[in-house]
Amino acid sequence: MISSLKPAFDKLEKQLDDLLQTVKPLSSEQQNFKPDAHTWSILQVFRHMMQSEGQIIKYLQKKILGVATTRKASIRAFFRSALLNLAMRLPIKYKVPNVIMVDFEEKYDFGQLSADWKLLRKEIRDFLENIDEQTSQKEIFRHPVVGRMSLLQGLTFMQEHLERHTRQVEGIMQHADFPK
Repeated sequence: MISSLKPAFDKLEKQLDDLLQTVKPLSSEQQNFKPDAHTWSILQVFRHMMQSEGQIIKYLQKKILGVATTRKASIRAFFRSALLNLAMRLPIKYKVPNVIMVDFEEKYDFGQLSADWKLLRKEIRDFLENIDEQTSQKEIFRHPVVGRMSLLQGLTFMQEHLERHTRQVEGIMQHADFPK
């Protein structure tokens, strides 16, 4: 993996490992606990994250086929990225695109989800291993709201997105009705 992307991907991997280690010791009841009918459980948050990352890699694999006609990330992409990352830090709920919406009634298994998530990350790593410096600077990452940006900006968004949902998981674990 090129040196400009490796630290960002490594940080993303550490974030995932830390989150999985935090949730692994919890019981299935705790992992699937929902504070209310309109709030996700910890494992539903995991599922959402996996769906998000799955959509990202599908888009990247498609976009890379036309990379020769893709423009280099501009100052506009920088500002879109900065705005998006700021939005991820704000305590505001955002509407989730239907393609990554989680069924509020669904229950999940930690072992299966974590194994699937690790496989998805391997797919992302394998994709990034084949990216050269010139390609990494092109606008091949796309967020559904703010638009296209570079791969590094995309990885930074993924970090912010995971951090946002890590705080959500921590909030669920601190809920007054969280099972003991």
